Amino acid sequence: MRSLLFALLAFSVAEPAHAQQEGTTPLPTTPARALPGSELHVDLGALSGGYTHAGGATMEPFAAQAASGHVLLEGLTLDGGVLSLVPLQRGGAGASLTLTARVGYTGERWSLIGGPVLGIAYSARPVLQVLPSIKALYRVGPVDLHAGLLDLHGLVPAHLGASWKGLGLAYVLPLGARAWASLPLSTTLSLRVEGFAFRLASAQSAMLTVGLTARPSSPGTRP
Repeated sequence: MRSLLFALLAFSVAEPAHAQQEGTTPLPTTPARALPGSELHVDLGALSGGYTHAGGATMEPFAAQAASGHVLLEGLTLDGGVLSLVPLQRGGAGASLTLTARVGYTGERWSLIGGPVLGIAYSARPVLQVLPSIKALYRVGPVDLHAGLLDLHGLVPAHLGASWKGLGLAYVLPLGARAWASLPLSTTLSLRVEGFAFRLASAQSAMLTVGLTARPSSPGTRP
């Protein structure tokens, strides 16, 4: 993860540094979009997951390391992510790796992307599981409305919510919540805290992560 953090910092300063070079010709402005032209996240945290039963609940803790981001090519949106879960206790579920690859379109006020989430759990049968993931956003003034199915590396079953100035809150179906907050550290780098907790039938899960988000400045991009 250390190499990812260095890459994130380099990613965040590359665009502003280039723009400040003496004699650089200003780039033409591009239409504002509902998402920034490029974005990269690196997160560290912990996840607890398990099942309820007649005698109570069985929960297992995991250390979580994740990286995700998206790139806009005009309106075409490429979105990807990787999540590694490492068990913190013996005798339970093993380590797992999740890969997300989604594609879609982002306009001035909305964005819609979808694609597969590939889960590789070394101690599970089958080892590989493939599920669909969809994420949508619609901007109403300063407020962003969010909806998703198997979003956040496939961990959140379905959610509906809204965000404003870096603060977000969502309802996770059928019983749960998701929240996040971004604290700007510079014009291109911010600190992000995110968490969720939900219950689906006998399964329940909760997660908390802290990470960095880099958004290189680009002409015409809305904050």
